[in-house]
Amino acid sequence: MEKNLLFETDQDRDSFISHLKKGDTKTSEPKEVPPVDGQNQPSWFVLLVDLAHRIRESLDTIKALTNMSRDKFADMKFGDYFCKTIAEDVDKTDSMLNCFFEYLKVNSPLERKNTVNLILEEALKNQEGHFKEKKIKIFRKQYEKDLPETSVHEEQLRYMFNSILRYAIPLIPPNGSIGFMTKTMSDQDVAEEARAGLKKEGKYIEILFGFTCQEKSTKQVETLLGTPAIHREETNGFILRLVEELVQKNRGFLKIKADEEKPITLISLILPIERRKQIYFQSTD
Repeated sequence: MEKNLLFETDQDRDSFISHLKKGDTKTSEPKEVPPVDGQNQPSWFVLLVDLAHRIRESLDTIKALTNMSRDKFADMKFGDYFCKTIAEDVDKTDSMLNCFFEYLKVNSPLERKNTVNLILEEALKNQEGHFKEKKIKIFRKQYEKDLPETSVHEEQLRYMFNSILRYAIPLIPPNGSIGFMTKTMSDQDVAEEARAGLKKEGKYIEILFGFTCQEKSTKQVETLLGTPAIHREETNGFILRLVEELVQKNRGFLKIKADEEKPITLISLILPIERRKQIYFQSTD
């Protein structure tokens, strides 16, 4: 487990830990992250939705001008008939547009992709103020491309990521660093201590959080999970215990490890992969 968490390889200079140890590494700039519900909307759908909004605006204008002109007709009976006919046609057209786009939506499901990476970036954005205040450097060492979906619900993922960041940020000293990695792994890659609570012959996603911390915190951190903890009553430790409970309910595994050489803490979050195809329907609003 230690080897997996610390990513010790023959090319250690390229490892995740070596990046955290370098003080002169430039912070990677976060990219604009699309909302999870709009990750894969095709351009044609967006254009059609925009066209529908423009048509509706024109219909509203026609309907308003028609009502304003009701008293301008010399023949009042004809004026009432004209306004009523226009209003009915506008309502029918608007209803037809709504039915058409609802039809497109239910017949054009999109495959949900990259949810874990997107929600992780969302969590980072939520804590942006704290990172700036403490001048914490952020390293995105590796987000695995086409990372599979996890069986954990999105809201639970948000809670896990936001809580881990709430735990980590107070422990990171000013001008410290925090880094992230995501990757897939098989049950053969999982350490023996984690296999007991995981499915056999399954596939998993690992989300790795690594951050610099105070020397005192590093010595205490290993007692927070799995063993009687002296400082478990502390707020930060309690936050991590809540995360661990939620991870275990979702048949996952949470491991926290302190680097023996440097004041660096690693939190490994292992979650099961969703075997079924995940789809969603794009919004027409």
